[in-house]
Amino acid sequence: MASALALAGCGIPNTAVDRGRIAQATEAHFGSARFPIELGPVVISGDHAIADWTQGDFGGRALFERGTYGWMLVLCSGDSIRRAENLKRAGVPDFNAGWIADQLAKAEAELPPEHLARMKRFVGTAQDHEKYLRTLETK
Repeated sequence: MASALALAGCGIPNTAVDRGRIAQATEAHFGSARFPIELGPVVISGDHAIADWTQGDFGGRALFERGTYGWMLVLCSGDSIRRAENLKRAGVPDFNAGWIADQLAKAEAELPPEHLARMKRFVGTAQDHEKYLRTLETK
């Protein structure tokens, strides 16, 4: 028990804790009292992760990077960020990009088609999430 506690502070990644922090970061960026989000699969490899999210009839995929201050949102996209080559363009190392793409495809294969259709509605790549949230407020 003592050795487990000693290792807990040694910087060894904890996937459960990371998933919780990514969920909090996703909610902070996309959620609102009027428009709560539903988090889908979260895939983590090294210092990068993708979190699927839906919000009403829409959704997308958020790419996160672990930095000095925790998990930071890099960008949000639709289907295009599912491909390893696009993850690499966004700065994800080769191995991590391939692993994330493979694991995300496996996880999303279990989702209902209507869930995937909502995420497909996110067109392009965005980094201005405040503008996105303002568009929801006008609906």
